[in-house]
Amino acid sequence: MAFLDVRDLTLRYKTRETVVTAVEDVCFQVEKSDRLILLGPSGCGKSTILKAVGGFLRPADGVITLNGEAVKRPGADRAFVFQEFDQLLPWKTALENIVFAIMETRRVKRREAVDEARILLKKVNLSRFEDAYPHALSGGMKQRAAIARCLALRSKVILMDEPFASLDALTRQEMQEELLRLWAETQFTLIFVTHSIDEAIILGSRIVLLSPHPGRVEKEMTVDWSKLDSRANPEYAALKEKISYILFKDKLEYVI
Repeated sequence: MAFLDVRDLTLRYKTRETVVTAVEDVCFQVEKSDRLILLGPSGCGKSTILKAVGGFLRPADGVITLNGEAVKRPGADRAFVFQEFDQLLPWKTALENIVFAIMETRRVKRREAVDEARILLKKVNLSRFEDAYPHALSGGMKQRAAIARCLALRSKVILMDEPFASLDALTRQEMQEELLRLWAETQFTLIFVTHSIDEAIILGSRIVLLSPHPGRVEKEMTVDWSKLDSRANPEYAALKEKISYILFKDKLEYVI
């Protein structure tokens, strides 16, 4: 049995005029420590699927199970990092935000929570800013703190909805490298939404390619970085071209 199983998932939402099918008959599985990427054009239902996995949306059809149990509501076993920077409590410092998350788990006393929070801030290179309030942090720093908060919760799955999309190119690349470094240390299970092919290849161990609206699974691909080695490798370019063709063969506009 898969760690996370999304089976025959259909999601709909109502407007004043009609009922819209956002995604239809979507199936994929995630094993522990997988880095699964949901990739597709805007409007294909990537974020909608992520919200359903998080327990915020109830399926119209199909089922989502985590460790064999149906996902029916949000839970501490799934932590979110969103695209927006303002996910931290503005009246608490970076350190206090992480301490707050640790205390919510009720597994340690405050003194131990402070020590653990400092370790996590060090992991995301924010030790020098532990006393800074969110308004004093850059976008990249806020996302680092948000990731540290997710790690503090010790959730089984971390769900990321285009968390680096609003960052400049250099900061975005830095955050991608940071995320991979943290994953190598802690081996958390990651489901990551993006519309960037490069980001999908760099971050993913597997990529689920979604069709335009309504979202359906076009193809699932495995990424083997032992063969790709770097972006300069011809196999990287070939994989990117293959993904581009599958997703955008109908000449849809897209961002790489």
